[in-house]
Amino acid sequence: MNVTNRIRQSAYLKGMTLVMLAFGLLLVGCSTQSEGSTSSSAQSNNGGTTAETIQVQHAFGTTAIPAHPERIASYNLEDMLLSLHAPLVAAVSAGEDYYLADQLDQLHVPILNMNGGTSNLEAFINATPDLIVASAAIDQTTYEQLSQIAPTIVYDRENWKQSIVELGNVLGLEQQAQTVLKQHDEQVAATKKAVTKATGKGKTVAFLRTTAKEIRLYLPGYTDSQGTELPGYGGMLYNDLGFTPLDTILQLQKQNPTKQNVTVSLETLPDLNADYVFVTTGSAGGTAADRQQDQQQFKELSASPLWQSLPAIKQNHLFTVDARHWISTGPIADEMKMDDVTKTLGM
Repeated sequence: MNVTNRIRQSAYLKGMTLVMLAFGLLLVGCSTQSEGSTSSSAQSNNGGTTAETIQVQHAFGTTAIPAHPERIASYNLEDMLLSLHAPLVAAVSAGEDYYLADQLDQLHVPILNMNGGTSNLEAFINATPDLIVASAAIDQTTYEQLSQIAPTIVYDRENWKQSIVELGNVLGLEQQAQTVLKQHDEQVAATKKAVTKATGKGKTVAFLRTTAKEIRLYLPGYTDSQGTELPGYGGMLYNDLGFTPLDTILQLQKQNPTKQNVTVSLETLPDLNADYVFVTTGSAGGTAADRQQDQQQFKELSASPLWQSLPAIKQNHLFTVDARHWISTGPIADEMKMDDVTKTLGM
């Protein structure tokens, strides 16, 4: 049985409820709840409220969702939703060894591995969510599949600081969203102070990612298709923690304003004469076999004379970090990155 038929069977049991809700919505007006959403209620015959929904504007349009969702399935927005203490019933991992697996396991939230695509959404169906919150990285087809299971709203995880405020407003968790941002800013300030004390002012930094195929140099930020300036995976390291990007990296950013990383050759590595270099291997997803292949390639790269010529290696200032949270975004991922920086610098 294909996914669409399975979804239709699951949706059938909800059919009468949805019809009654839609009919009820015709009988009432809408009032403003928060920016980007409006509220409405379906009325019973005795005048009581039988259901309440809000109209939410998001990256894929406008969707009516429960005003007080109790069963939320997350599609790649687990970092923000865990930070908000949202009532999660299902989650998604892009590969094995998800960096949020322990937290999700403690909450008994099943994790659907979507490394092979969206062909298997049964875990979402079986979780019977009343709302799905998804990353804006999904395509229209995936959005339509998810929307057949439950009302689906979409937010940009790359711009998590704005998205978490919007999500907080929609889910009635505004105060928690503000608390997350406050705690994040406090940790950034404390980490920057500690880094500056440990390394001195103005020390330069570079962030590299190696895979079995290439070496990528991450930039301090990029501009997305909507014209929004975003920090990217390495932006906090370059911009917030007391380090200074190399002039070479700033020039590459200027030449590639819409890219958050550029591929560099082994021969150009000696030009990366940063005081400190952080390097990660592989990606946030993938399989254990993929990760092993990436790490083997890094082992071979590390033995090359050109790699060994990096000033950071000679000063013992090259540190390896885990791609599973460094090639990710969100308040938890950022917290883990800052913890890595303080640990590697011996603070």
